[in-house]
Amino acid sequence: MITIGDILLAKHILIGLHETDTAQSVTQIAGTFKNDPRVKDWERLHEQLQGHIVCANKENGAAFCLAHARTDAVSTIIMAAGQAVGEPFRLIFIIGLPTAMSSEYLRIMGALTRIFRSEKGETALREAATPADFLERLCELEMGL
Repeated sequence: MITIGDILLAKHILIGLHETDTAQSVTQIAGTFKNDPRVKDWERLHEQLQGHIVCANKENGAAFCLAHARTDAVSTIIMAAGQAVGEPFRLIFIIGLPTAMSSEYLRIMGALTRIFRSEKGETALREAATPADFLERLCELEMGL
């Protein structure tokens, strides 16, 4: 079973994003993949991510956004994340995966959804001070499911 800790690396986590445009934030976060050997075609991955951005608003006004692409532009499932300073969103996750890895994608998406159902999960990630801290907190939250 693939876990978030298996596919999300600290170097692919941006803390303190100031961008208020979701598409621009996705571009900035996806830029962390430019030299990743798991990405075969960054331009195509970026284009496909821009066409699949979904944000879910919570009652307290916070938003969790996801950009995802099922594509042959990646050799295996990859993940990146961004923690925003303000609105309209607070956390963005990017997932790229080959078409053959759909079951792993669904499991990761289910874990993220369960983490963000509680205020505790979102708060823990918003309070992370470094990419390594963010990753550690996210992995702990996933293990607690």
